[in-house]
Amino acid sequence: MHILVLGASSHVGAALAEAFSAGNSLILVGRDVNRLLIAANKCKNSGAAQVAYIEQDLGQGVSAVLQAIEGKRIDLVIDAASASSQFRDTEIEPNDIPRFVSADVLSRIEIMDHILRNQDAAPAMIFVSTVLTMVKSPGRTIYTALKMLHETYLTKLRESRSDFNLLLVYGATVIDTKNDTSKPRKLASAVVKAFNSGKGKLFFGRSGILLLVLFFVQPVLFYGVTIAQRKIRKYLA
Repeated sequence: MHILVLGASSHVGAALAEAFSAGNSLILVGRDVNRLLIAANKCKNSGAAQVAYIEQDLGQGVSAVLQAIEGKRIDLVIDAASASSQFRDTEIEPNDIPRFVSADVLSRIEIMDHILRNQDAAPAMIFVSTVLTMVKSPGRTIYTALKMLHETYLTKLRESRSDFNLLLVYGATVIDTKNDTSKPRKLASAVVKAFNSGKGKLFFGRSGILLLVLFFVQPVLFYGVTIAQRKIRKYLA
């Protein structure tokens, strides 16, 4: 396969690239050229047929990416990129928002549109989202909204194209973005298994999954407590 990996200089993106490298040709895209070089070497050591890497901030455009994939058939896009993931709402200035929208949504759509125009079949897509798109988190509205917007685009695309296979990966745990830990590799292993089995969704991380369960159970619990309170008041009256 020819695989395009966005966000390959992040620990998660690099781990996913390495996990899918055996026998495949990869194009790694990221903002940190030093991390890209490390990721590329790991992919080569894991049996990649060919590895190229591009230093590209998606908030500044996608011309280098489009040039790199020109004339190539892309079989799989792994999207682990996010410009807004490390910032809370209070840390984002109004003039930062257009850059985040461009990096986290518009640039990805432009890349996918280019691929779809230039080959007869849609590539498969692995999109690393977040459980926060389901469980609202105070102070992370911007990051969550951008993930939800791009997820909606991909879901609509899947509905309109029967040849578009989409795996949504919901990160439900905190992954250290500065230090290389075992979590990205565990996530990558789970993603490979889910992708190979044809799943459409994958939840990774016990704490986030528990939070998700509580989020959906909360209305039921509230309703039950309300009924109980009414019965107690009636009994005491």
